[in-house]
Amino acid sequence: PFIDKFNGAEAIADLFSEFVSAEDRSNAYDNFWEFWHLFKGKMIELCQKGDGYWYVDKIIRSYLFAQIPWKETAKEWHTLKEWDKRFIKKMSEQIGHCPSALYAISKLLNDIGSTFINDGVVWISNILENNQDYVNKKLETNTIYYIENLCRKFTYKNREEIKRTKALKNKLIIILNFLIEKGSVVGYMLRESIV
Repeated sequence: PFIDKFNGAEAIADLFSEFVSAEDRSNAYDNFWEFWHLFKGKMIELCQKGDGYWYVDKIIRSYLFAQIPWKETAKEWHTLKEWDKRFIKKMSEQIGHCPSALYAISKLLNDIGSTFINDGVVWISNILENNQDYVNKKLETNTIYYIENLCRKFTYKNREEIKRTKALKNKLIIILNFLIEKGSVVGYMLRESIV
């Protein structure tokens, strides 16, 4: 019934948040992901027109784990394992055109998904490269902050690799150029440090 009646109502976002909270307490990994994947097609369908309708932005944030008030010290989650990054990658490709998806993924990479930071830079870069209108889009509050933090951590951790690997450097530069277009001093300083 949840799938049959799926729509852009706020109750769907609340449902997702409740399931994440329940999973956090119960640690039923396989059951959680089986349920979560049932909604993937519905989420893609809901996001086809963007996230400016009804509560789509809140639903996206809930579905991508950004609506949950995680502890500030949380850097991983027992239900987000190495092989689950395929899910985040797929969602970044399918709904990355929505500003709330960019926000959710960048927030995720700063907290419970921080172990995916290397892949995350590629995901964010691809989102921005495939949706060049982001420069003019209204972003969710703190999106730039989360992307700056992501780039700062990534650059600090991978400075030598960035200088040696042209493809990696190009991916990072796409993000830094976007940040600069949005008026980010952090983006400018980081780009200067790797060019």
